[in-house]
Amino acid sequence: MSEPAANAPPITTESIGARVYQRLRLELMRSRFRPGEKLKLRDLAQEMGVSPTPVRDALARLVSEGALEQIDHRSVRVPVLSDERFREIAELRAELEGKAAARAAERATPADAERLAAIHARMTAARLAGDGVPMLVENERFHMEICVLSNMPVLTRIIEGLWLQCGPLHAGLRRVRFLHHPDAHPHNEIIRAMREQDGALARLAIQRDISVYAEVLLRRLPEINIGALTGRRGAVVDAVE
Repeated sequence: MSEPAANAPPITTESIGARVYQRLRLELMRSRFRPGEKLKLRDLAQEMGVSPTPVRDALARLVSEGALEQIDHRSVRVPVLSDERFREIAELRAELEGKAAARAAERATPADAERLAAIHARMTAARLAGDGVPMLVENERFHMEICVLSNMPVLTRIIEGLWLQCGPLHAGLRRVRFLHHPDAHPHNEIIRAMREQDGALARLAIQRDISVYAEVLLRRLPEINIGALTGRRGAVVDAVE
């Protein structure tokens, strides 16, 4: 067995816990878990190959952030969002992601714009192939890359917290039909805004993206919530992205 690198950081309880927390956080944002779904401590620990302790700590942290709800001492669940709560999340996302997009556009380089274009191309390819999981992953990556480009870490953390709460809604869907033709997707306007360093255009485009998504999901939220309460896999919607 090979020796660990001399300069490698030691594997500590804290580093294991941080990895578990970051993985669960990302999986919530990327819609692995459905509204109403229970997350069981021992099942997650076994899946991740760690002891129950770091998983328990990560779940407790996510409960404190409002991303999960405590059921009992062994399990938690993904919240089922009311109309009012979802509207608040969508309004905050539009405001805060609009600010991040405007700042990102003002700072963007041609390489930054091309990186966003590549992410959107992968999302579009997955969408046209009917492959929902990669599509959702690339959509989340697109939005988070804009936050990175804004160079506003406090704002980014707040936006990530909103994604933690709304990400599971996508997992509550069985099938998706799209309103946008690929060429008319708001992401394309965002990419153009990055190329032209047009902060106002970037803000409007990302707000339109979020608005379309929010209005459709609001219409279908009762079906998604019924699915969460009855154990069905989800509802059909007209569009998400």
